[in-house]
Amino acid sequence: MNAVKENHDLADKAVRRYTELKTERTHHEQYWRTIAQLVRPHRKIGYETVTTQHYSPSLSSTSIMAHGNFAAGIYSGITNPATRWGSAMTPDTDLARWPPFAEWLDRTNARVHKSFSPGVSSFYSSTFQAYGDIAAFGNACAYDEIDQATRRFIDVSVSIGEVVIVKDAHGRVVELLRKFQMTAIAARRMFGDALPENLRVRAEKGGIDKFDFYHWVFRNVDFEPYAMGVKGKRWSSVYVCEEKRTLLRMRGYATMPFYYARWDVDTGDTYGLGPGFVALPSMRVHNRFRDATIRRAQYEADPVRLAPDRNVAPLEGDWRPGGTIYGAIRNGQKQVDTESFGSGYSITVEQERMAAEEIREAFYYATQSLTGRTGLSDEENRIIEEAKLRNWAPHADRIMEEYAAQKFERRWGLLMMAGQLDPVPEGTPRDAQLMIQYQSAAAMALRASEANAVRRFLADLEPLMQIKPGLRHRVSEDDVAEVLHEANTVLPQRILRSREEAQQLAQQEQQAIQAQQAAELAAPVGAGIRDLAQAAGQLQGAGGEVVQ
Repeated sequence: MNAVKENHDLADKAVRRYTELKTERTHHEQYWRTIAQLVRPHRKIGYETVTTQHYSPSLSSTSIMAHGNFAAGIYSGITNPATRWGSAMTPDTDLARWPPFAEWLDRTNARVHKSFSPGVSSFYSSTFQAYGDIAAFGNACAYDEIDQATRRFIDVSVSIGEVVIVKDAHGRVVELLRKFQMTAIAARRMFGDALPENLRVRAEKGGIDKFDFYHWVFRNVDFEPYAMGVKGKRWSSVYVCEEKRTLLRMRGYATMPFYYARWDVDTGDTYGLGPGFVALPSMRVHNRFRDATIRRAQYEADPVRLAPDRNVAPLEGDWRPGGTIYGAIRNGQKQVDTESFGSGYSITVEQERMAAEEIREAFYYATQSLTGRTGLSDEENRIIEEAKLRNWAPHADRIMEEYAAQKFERRWGLLMMAGQLDPVPEGTPRDAQLMIQYQSAAAMALRASEANAVRRFLADLEPLMQIKPGLRHRVSEDDVAEVLHEANTVLPQRILRSREEAQQLAQQEQQAIQAQQAAELAAPVGAGIRDLAQAAGQLQGAGGEVVQ
């Protein structure tokens, strides 16, 4: 059994580092907690227990529904399972059009996308949870790795309340620390005998008490390419138990296993802001309006009773529908009366409705809820898509950059190291470069808009070409085919031949047509010569004279 590394300097440094970095996000947490109460009441920020966490859920479902609708909208617009939202490509256009290489790219990209399917990964379900965090708080964290035992990918969404980050001068996350809790039994399964003695004893006895652990991932300053062990990894990974400052595990990653996506980030800030922050004032106002309306209705339905003394109700009866209070009228004067405090209530239904509309607009409800509806023309759908992209496409590109594109690149590398991707075809240049491209919602919408414009242009041009056929020479067939092909992100590259190959096929087809035409022209001449030869033979056989 390996020695337990208690009171380790690196473990103590990880705990202190988390405490230090957590101070930077303190002012964000107060907003996160308020937003969570209004749109995600089940989402904990930090480590409040069931007894200490203050639950004050919203009195209206408007904000919750608008938030959920927006999260579903960015889910379908960024990492839609029905589209190839990411792919590997080469900047070498000639290599990209080489059929063997194009087919290899299509196969490998399809295999990478298949690795995100529910059969081998929980990517899409965890991603929707991450988008829920982005919609509410403007930040989301996720983690992935391969489970060698089950041959599945572990894709999880991590609560932003557990994570602190550090970014470099370019805004990239270069250090991440996660504080999480586990029972002693779960920790024993994960770390074995590396746990401190009291946790091992607790694991043997059982129990549901949870203990604090830390996962610290940072750039490896001692990185050496092709080195063995931790030095050969670009990212260092440290697991720590706060109990007795115990170092549990120290390993490394070739690529960063954590992803931290942000909606909108001001210059110099580490943490982002989201639509939930924009909607927060309206959500507060709407919640106050609803609370006042409910309290007024309560006063109206069950008003305050006015009685001469405390014994009227217990001794003489009680107030209830159909009940009787004896002695409530004496000498023609009411002894029991009611008092309404809602007579001066001035909040109207229109004011509540306006506050609700502000919430929906903050979550882009108007465009998100219309997208994909039946009964809308292509032109109407195009206008809706353009309106949506004008508002949130720039933010969607940031999410693609910080989350989806990095996820696809890391998954590609994990599959390649696991031997799950085919090698490049023979003849591929040794210096060929690959890069990951992501199909952003804005780019896909732009290409779709271009394709629709091309279709409308051809439809408008068709009647004119019937009058003046020469106009067809003004249209480039190759460009039309490429624009329509690029507009559909699910079409494989291999179904569209290169221009050179298409030109060769066209030349061969033209040569075959010319040869057929020549053969058709030569057929009557050959038949005439054959007839003359037959006639001459007949004359000679009859003793006639053939005139030369």
